[in-house]
Amino acid sequence: MRAAHCKHHALSGATLAAIANTRCYKCLAEVPEDKCADLRHNNSALISKCHNDRRMCMVKRFSYTTSTENSTTALKMWALERNCTKHCEPGCIIIGERTKLYACTSCCTTSLCNYGSSASRGTLQLKLLSITLLIITTLTRLTL
Repeated sequence: MRAAHCKHHALSGATLAAIANTRCYKCLAEVPEDKCADLRHNNSALISKCHNDRRMCMVKRFSYTTSTENSTTALKMWALERNCTKHCEPGCIIIGERTKLYACTSCCTTSLCNYGSSASRGTLQLKLLSITLLIITTLTRLTL
């Protein structure tokens, strides 16, 4: 039983080391044509190592639509920010009626995962990591 216990610590140590070396894209776009808004090209200058307890990558997207009685415009980007963060709550806040403002945040935990217009693929990884760490903690307590 002790051998399995040590193996779990080695895995969690490797996982924690990966989190400690997290790198995220860091930039601010104020127009859709900005290179920060579209990271399909080589953007190594925008890569930043996360420091201290800022170990998650995030994308904040600010957009808007305008409506009349007959139609609504397509969603237009107002600003987009990519960065490392300590706390991240994914989701959108929508304010307004005829002009709707959208403030959407997405989060992820693997290096350079915040390259799209959102980082939502990594939220599942964060949940799986949390569940894995919970299981390891529970198994450690049971074996002691």
